[in-house]
Amino acid sequence: MDPATVTLRPVVAQAVAAIALGLLGASGVVKLIDPGPTTGAMSTAGLPSSDTLSRFLGVVEVVVAAMALAAGGLALIAAAGLYFSFAVFTASFHRRLPLQSCGCFGHDETPPTATHLGYNVVAMVALLTVALRGSAPIDWGLPQAELVTYLGFAVIGAYASYLLLARLPRLMSVARHS
Repeated sequence: MDPATVTLRPVVAQAVAAIALGLLGASGVVKLIDPGPTTGAMSTAGLPSSDTLSRFLGVVEVVVAAMALAAGGLALIAAAGLYFSFAVFTASFHRRLPLQSCGCFGHDETPPTATHLGYNVVAMVALLTVALRGSAPIDWGLPQAELVTYLGFAVIGAYASYLLLARLPRLMSVARHS
């Protein structure tokens, strides 16, 4: 492979976008199953809130994630818009309100931390980068073994992101109180 044709940044942006979309879709599924935590976080923040609205947000997250993973294009811009909204929510409320959870992952306490804000911004930038390049987060034309490997790493990355956002703050809290 000619080194001049290899660029790391687009590959990294695609991988981060695929991971962020996996997490977005999973978060949407959780909202569909149990909208209560999202409804509570929105209510505490003074935003319009109801289980129906939380479920609608879940549907939007699942549909946008699926469309962006399948085809890229405008769905990537929509996903970046969702992550922008999450970043604004996190930045606005993580210091001012007594939120134990932003409602992202159901009953898991996911406090809106600086790490959460950073993740949302990085996800948004990656999604916009991939969209503006006119590419997709997944090259569905890859040879099957490469595609399976890429998808496997994307799933692992989405789960690692969940652990970073949902579990790490709890572990840090326990460590501080020990």
